[in-house]
Amino acid sequence: MRTLLSAVLVAALALAVERGLAWRDAERREQARADVVEAAGDEVVGLITISARTTDEDLEELIEGATATFQDDLREQADRLRQEVVENEVEATGEVVSAGVVSLEDEEATVIVAARGTVDNRSARQPEPRSYRLEVELQRVEDSWLVSALRFVA
Repeated sequence: MRTLLSAVLVAALALAVERGLAWRDAERREQARADVVEAAGDEVVGLITISARTTDEDLEELIEGATATFQDDLREQADRLRQEVVENEVEATGEVVSAGVVSLEDEEATVIVAARGTVDNRSARQPEPRSYRLEVELQRVEDSWLVSALRFVA
């Protein structure tokens, strides 16, 4: 009888440990999903929110959320973008409407972000509404998720 009771207790303990580990893994995975959605959303908002008055700060914030390789790509385009925004007196704002994780691994993720915003410039009579949908690729760099690529998708 003692042997049976010991076996049952060991089995119950093993099950409790396994369930605890599974719960912890699920919590970590859910937190990672939230982290990649937040990072992707922040970068999309940074991309679609830009002002002729704060162009340098806006671009620097966008660059800060990117991997080193993507930072290089953004810096290559920054002067042209800055010139266009300032010359056309662009005032653009945006917000994330929804986002979903397409894939999530330990070191990389892909998120689809839907956003909307308005764009005003010197040739527009009034601000124009815009809708955006982007595929955002991210990489884990140390303890942060950084954007490695952005693509507009249909």
